[in-house]
Amino acid sequence: MVVKEPDGAAVPGAVMLFALAALMVFGALFLGASRRPLPMMIAELAALALLVGVLLPWRAPMHLAAPGFGAGRPLSRPLQSFLILLSLVPLIQLLPVTAGLWAELPGRAFYAESIRLANGSSGLDWRAISLIPSATEAAWLALLPPLAVFVVAMRLDRERLLILVLIFLGIATLQALLGLAQYGSAAQTDSALGTYLNRNHLAGLLEMALPVSLALLAATVGHTRPPHAAGRHGRRKRTFRQWVARFSVTRINQAAALGAVSLAILLGLIFTRSRAGVTLAMVGILLSTLMFSYRLGGRNTYGLIGTFTAVGVGTASLIGLVPVWSRFTYSDPFEDGRWKIFDATVRAIGEFFPLGSGAGTFVEVLRRFHPASFPGVTINRAHNDYLEWLLEFGLIAGVLILVWLLFYVRQWGRVWKRGDWTIWRFAQAGSGIALLLMMLHTLVDYNLRTPANAVATAFVAAVFFHRTRSDDERRYRRQTGSGASAAAPQPDYRIPPENQSNPFGA
Repeated sequence: MVVKEPDGAAVPGAVMLFALAALMVFGALFLGASRRPLPMMIAELAALALLVGVLLPWRAPMHLAAPGFGAGRPLSRPLQSFLILLSLVPLIQLLPVTAGLWAELPGRAFYAESIRLANGSSGLDWRAISLIPSATEAAWLALLPPLAVFVVAMRLDRERLLILVLIFLGIATLQALLGLAQYGSAAQTDSALGTYLNRNHLAGLLEMALPVSLALLAATVGHTRPPHAAGRHGRRKRTFRQWVARFSVTRINQAAALGAVSLAILLGLIFTRSRAGVTLAMVGILLSTLMFSYRLGGRNTYGLIGTFTAVGVGTASLIGLVPVWSRFTYSDPFEDGRWKIFDATVRAIGEFFPLGSGAGTFVEVLRRFHPASFPGVTINRAHNDYLEWLLEFGLIAGVLILVWLLFYVRQWGRVWKRGDWTIWRFAQAGSGIALLLMMLHTLVDYNLRTPANAVATAFVAAVFFHRTRSDDERRYRRQTGSGASAAAPQPDYRIPPENQSNPFGA
């Protein structure tokens, strides 16, 4: 399969990889919202197919590696190193060590003594670093789908990525509508769930989709020119026909559709009755209002009136959500117990630091540190992914989290630019807000342990971090062009001496 990209390069398998990525996003978000074995196996096999399509030389020859599948820029070396280290850490924890060394590792002495008492010395000949190797293997396999979606999405061009963004919003809308239908049926549930098993995880998906839909809505309102068009004369050169075109049927239909999508997502999020979800939805609306109110249509085609109107609508939405947050959201009696779980997890981190207990071992490890106030209850998650990562991966998890935050802050400097904003720039900014909301939500929940939300987060991150070679080329031309103009000698307009006299004079 050969595809002609805008730069004229023939890229084999680009359409196939794009289709697999679209199916991955659709299947993970709509059909595979749980950790059931069959959906997980299908998602992991699809992830392997995507990674093989990206990494094998016969699928991506060296002379085509630079432009990628489209205009997508290859991953930078720091980001490549981050992803490689992230994928290797669980495998490193599967390396076998001798019995004596394993017993000396942080936190293993208690288990080594138990194994000796149960099985004798033969039970400790060789063991993997992880306490439970099978759980670590499963955790590594679960990492493949989000990793594959991120890598492939980073190599796609912007047109295909925008199509995937629309697919993402469509799935989120379907999930919201399904949740509203569930809530309307009193026999089903008292909160919207969609295809999820936990209302907080549906809220996690919808809170990421909300700022993206608001960003596209802000880009569509009043937008009358192609996304790549750049005007030099501002509003002074706008003709009456262009003013009328702003209110064309097609443009109004696009804005109305995105407005309906945003409203459906917001309603579905409210009816999840998740306090964290509704709170972060308010944060998302606030950030979207501050970021997009003076960029409507790319450069605020409605001027100061449009800015005030957008701010008024955003403020009214926030005011309307305050009583919803206080009266309608679900008050979970288990929320107060999360602090006790946090305390138990921190004590476990201190026991296994700096190597960690091994990926996927949280449930079994926390049995030793189980809070006495929770008798007969199995604590399956820390309700804080950062603490759970520190327990399972140790010091390396803290390093990866800090590096990720540095990447995130640095990317905002590239996304936030003056002048006209294209629709793609709106999508990137909305994805940045969505990524921030998920990073905040995972402080009090385990959204990223759900395969669907892990894939959604990876996709949103790919949109936010996406860069093209054309961006680098334009930046290089600007730098070299400005340098060349500064270094170029000024032309000499003086008349040479031999031409100063008039030969037809005396």
